[in-house]
Parts: sequence; C-alpha cells; structure tokens
Amino acid sequence: MAQFVYQIRDSRGMTGSGILNADDLSEASRLLRSEGNVIINLREQDDSTVSVGTNPTRKAHAKHDEVIFFANQLAVMVDTGVPLPDALDCIAEQVDSEGFRVVVTDLAEQVKGGMDFSSALGRYPKIFSCLFVAMVKASEASGTMGKMLQEIAKYLQRQREIRRQVQGAAAYPLAMLGFCVVVVIAMLVFILPKFENIYAGKAAVLPAPTRFLLALSGGLVEHWVFITLSVSAVVAACYVYFRSPDGKVTLDKIRINMPVLGSMFRRSALARSLRTFSTMISSGVGMLDALTITSEVSGNVFYARIWTGLGERITEGAGLAEEMAKYRLIPRSITQMIAAGERTGKLAPVLKRLADFCEQDLETSVKTVAGFIEPVMIVVMGGIVGSVALALLLPIFSISKVVAG
Repeated sequence: MAQFVYQIRDSRGMTGSGILNADDLSEASRLLRSEGNVIINLREQDDSTVSVGTNPTRKAHAKHDEVIFFANQLAVMVDTGVPLPDALDCIAEQVDSEGFRVVVTDLAEQVKGGMDFSSALGRYPKIFSCLFVAMVKASEASGTMGKMLQEIAKYLQRQREIRRQVQGAAAYPLAMLGFCVVVVIAMLVFILPKFENIYAGKAAVLPAPTRFLLALSGGLVEHWVFITLSVSAVVAACYVYFRSPDGKVTLDKIRINMPVLGSMFRRSALARSLRTFSTMISSGVGMLDALTITSEVSGNVFYARIWTGLGERITEGAGLAEEMAKYRLIPRSITQMIAAGERTGKLAPVLKRLADFCEQDLETSVKTVAGFIEPVMIVVMGGIVGSVALALLLPIFSISKVVAG
C-alpha cells in the first residue's frame, strides 16, 4: 500500500490537503471522490507515478480552429456513449499539431487519474477560456456534457466569424493607407531627385508646393538612417505602451470613439458580451459567475467594467436591467428587453434573441463601414498621390518662365 499526497475542494468549496493510504492511484482517486470531493492535485508521495497536478510541457499550444474542432469531435463521441478518457485518447491520435496533441494527451491522463475534466481544462487558460471551463463544469453537474460541448463549439465559431468580420473591416483602410504611404515615399526617394536636377538653379521661381516636395525629398535621401531609426523607436514605444494596462485602456477608448469605425467596435463588444452572457445563463451558470466571465471575454476594457459593476450591484440586491440602464454604452432598447425578460422569468431566451439581433446588427454595420470606407480611401489616395504629381508638374506648366529664369 502506497501513500498519496492530495489537494481537494469539498462540496462547500473549501480546499484541503493531506496524505492518503491506497493500493494505487485509481483507488486513491475513488476514495476521495466517494466523499464528494473535487480533486485538484493527486500524486504518490515518492513521485513514482505521474502527478495529476504536473505542469504541462511548454510545447503545449493550439490554434483557435483546433479548439473548435476538438469541442465538436468530443461532443459527438461523448453523445454516442464513448467514455471521456477513451474519447480524449482517440482525438489525441488524430490531432496533427504536436503542440495540441500534447494538450489533449495530458487532458486524457488527468481524467484517468481522477481529475474533473473542467479542472484539467483549467490548467490551460491560454487555450481553453474561462467560459469553456465554466460551461464544462456546469455540464459535469447536470450530466449534459455532449450537448454543452456542442454549444461551446457553436459559440466559438460565432466569435471567430465576428472577429474576422471586424478585423477585415478595420484592416482594409489601414492596408490602403499603408500602400498610399509607400507610394508617396517611393516617389519622394526615387522620382523627386530626378526632377531636382531638372529644376536645379531655378528654385526661386518654382511654386511653393514643388519647393516643399524637393526639400522633403532631399531630407529623406540624406537622413534616411536617422528617420528610419526614429520611426522604429516610435513604433516600438507605441507597441510597448499599448500592451501595458494603461495603454490598453487608451487603445480601447480610441476604438469605441473613432469616427465611422467606433460604432462597429462598440457593436462588436456588445454582441460578444451578450452572446457570452446568454450562453452562460442558458447553460445553468449562476448570474454572478456569468457576469464575471462575460467581463473577462468582452474584448474591451470599458465593457468589462460595465459587467464587473453589474456583478457588484447585483450582489447588493439590485436588478439587472435597472443597473444596465445607467450605462450609456448599452442601448436603451436592450435594457428594456432584458427588463421584460426579468419580469416574465424568461431571461435566458430573451438574452439569446438579443445576442442574435446584436450579431446581425454588427454584420450590417461591418458591411456599411466597408462600403463607406472604400470610396473614401480611393479619394484620399487619389488626392495624396495627385497632389504630389501636380506639385511636380506645376513648373512644367510654366516651362517658359522656368527656362527664362
């Protein structure tokens, strides 16, 4: 008989630890679980067996699409009666990515060792979100893991599509602007110097736009090293700042207050929040836990503060809709529908319809923004490039005066 070191959480949520005598790891796990405990960590004292709480290898990583495929495949296998450890082993054999295969293999080992599936998933917070873990935990209590995994997969797929739509709409103007900047720099560096030889000695009679461009071209050619280093330093400083807590607040504020694009970012954060909140409530997760998780995955600091504040006020006994009405970032129509759901006891279906509506509204907003930005960017690019070309050609229009000078 061996000794096993354990760490558990009991039915009241209290954690505890100690040493247990058992023939093997499976028996130790069975004894602890028979008393209603949730195993957090379990290992043989002499470390001869694999620890349930062993840190996963650093090779563990996964793409978003792999997590969606994992949830879909596991849902099908669990629904058809395949035991969870066997299903995880089967999926691990089919995974192409070495990093994700490490994750799934480790999950199978933890489940075989007696750890709850939700606790095993929680060991990979960068791969499985808190929403994923919370929904699996709810399904373990209700016995609906297969159905819940399908809901998780649908949720992840919807979020992926929303993210792609928003990123695509935001990336288009940035790409067009970047292309315009490259064209202008190329003209200043490679074309302007040739015109400078033509206009040499006649600067006094050249139009002001032409003189400005020639001076700018000369500065770029002569000081390109200093300019490159300066721009690189500014970009690096911005990158570091916007990754800091204060920088993220500033960036999120810029996003939701931008002209044209701001409404799209606000709709995106609201749609994502409502879909998350709806999914959690429909899955049987408690209101406070649902609000906490929603704040963590909202994707915007200001919306996260809203959900966190709602959780604090509800703890004090306030109504959800009543408190939501105090925030200007949440449309009044949404708070009215939530109030109706609270009065009728149908909050979950109301939230689901609201999430569907907000996602459709976001899709319309993305199409509208894309349709508006395209002609605007064409006009802006044409204006910038045309202005440079016109400044170069202005002296030619008065070539006789230039030659006479």
